[in-house]
Amino acid sequence: MTDLVLAHDYLVQVGGAERVVAEWAAGFDTHRVVTLAYRPESTFDAFGAMDVEASIPTAMSGQVERMLPALPAIAARTRVSGGDVALASSSGWAHRFRFEMPHVVYVHSPARWLYAADDYRMRLSAVRRAGLAVSTPILRRGDAEAMARATAIVANSEVTRERIRAAYGLDSTVVHPPVEPVAAEATAPPRELPDAFAVVVARDRGYKNVPLAVDAAREAGLAIAVVGSGSEALDDPAAGVHGLGRVSDGELCWVYRNAAVVIGAGREDFGLTVLEAALEGTPAATVAAGGYLETVRPGVSGAHAASATVGDLAEAIRIARGVDPASVRDWGRAFRRDAHVARLASLIEEAVERA
Repeated sequence: MTDLVLAHDYLVQVGGAERVVAEWAAGFDTHRVVTLAYRPESTFDAFGAMDVEASIPTAMSGQVERMLPALPAIAARTRVSGGDVALASSSGWAHRFRFEMPHVVYVHSPARWLYAADDYRMRLSAVRRAGLAVSTPILRRGDAEAMARATAIVANSEVTRERIRAAYGLDSTVVHPPVEPVAAEATAPPRELPDAFAVVVARDRGYKNVPLAVDAAREAGLAIAVVGSGSEALDDPAAGVHGLGRVSDGELCWVYRNAAVVIGAGREDFGLTVLEAALEGTPAATVAAGGYLETVRPGVSGAHAASATVGDLAEAIRIARGVDPASVRDWGRAFRRDAHVARLASLIEEAVERA
């Protein structure tokens, strides 16, 4: 592999896209990443060993989402240089960076704030929603121009590939994200959980649809652990809801390994958590939509709900609990990092040759 530089929107949270970049660093043995903002205490520890170049000062890194009106200009001035090729992880920003070498854009999703307004804007105030609506046409033009400059575009799923085509009129190649065990050793969380429980892993985003997962678990007769930033607000042990907040990787591994089922209720572009759980032998019960159509195989790694309703998702939970854990593990292993890196490396080399 040639000298590879990584780029990512911003490293201020613990999410699937950030985990992918951490796996790239290990799989490609590269140590530079360019980003808009970096908060070491809020993202994966793996980035602490890397050379992270952030455009936004550290003191302002915690306010990055509030800086939305300024981010297009900041992204356009974020320079990526010093390597033979760049691999950009983008959910809306990194593809806008100023690349001084060929660059391959790995798209987790076209920007939700531009192309999936119902998902994103539900978290904004009325004033900010109105402002974003007015500016959307101009922002979309700049976004499309930036994506068109990519040497090659890679989608994380067939769902995302279709969204890229709809948003930009551009084709892309699907390479599923790399999935590795989240930790080498499992560590029990500090609070006790019931003997039988479901788990949903989701940050505080409306499109994750955590309430549906909670209600479906109750309908299926299971307590539920909710993992992710903001889930503390849902904590109600008396009602069988355990909001654990952000947990360590070792604790997440323990939760995956000991859960009866992992639930996916949101509108996911891929659905990384169900595969992380699969590596621990835990089946998934999900809505039959989005990336879950690619990450869950009914009868092999879990079950799909007939509809996105409490009753149907509860029935999928009951069915998933009967799936053989060995079959679930085998399914998860097909998504391991080595296969992902080999496929992506081949695409990157082809892109460099074309450039």
